[in-house]
Amino acid sequence: MTLKSYLNAMATATMVAFMGWVLVLLYIDPTNSGYMGLILFYTTLFLGLVGLFTLFSFSLKRWIGNNEIIFAYVASSFRQGFFLAVIVVGLLVMQGARILNWWDALLFVGAVALLELYFISE
Repeated sequence: MTLKSYLNAMATATMVAFMGWVLVLLYIDPTNSGYMGLILFYTTLFLGLVGLFTLFSFSLKRWIGNNEIIFAYVASSFRQGFFLAVIVVGLLVMQGARILNWWDALLFVGAVALLELYFISE
């Protein structure tokens, strides 16, 4: 798979995920749908954010970095996009459950940051 086809597939998947998220927002009533509506909401939002953060991270690394092998940015960009989406959706889930405090958010972000540092060190 070429880099251009990977980026095009990622952009298309991101747009589809965000369109699905908008459809969930418009057509699913969370009071009547129960847990299935919430699962669809958080899943489509997560997938859209993973794609958005991955594409943004890859673009930023490509613009700032001067590495001629740009395939080296793909894996780290996807991992960082995944972790950022985990942070956003995790904080939203905690807020939805009414258990989000500033120290919980700080611990959660710190735990994900430590996980990212572990992957960077290897």
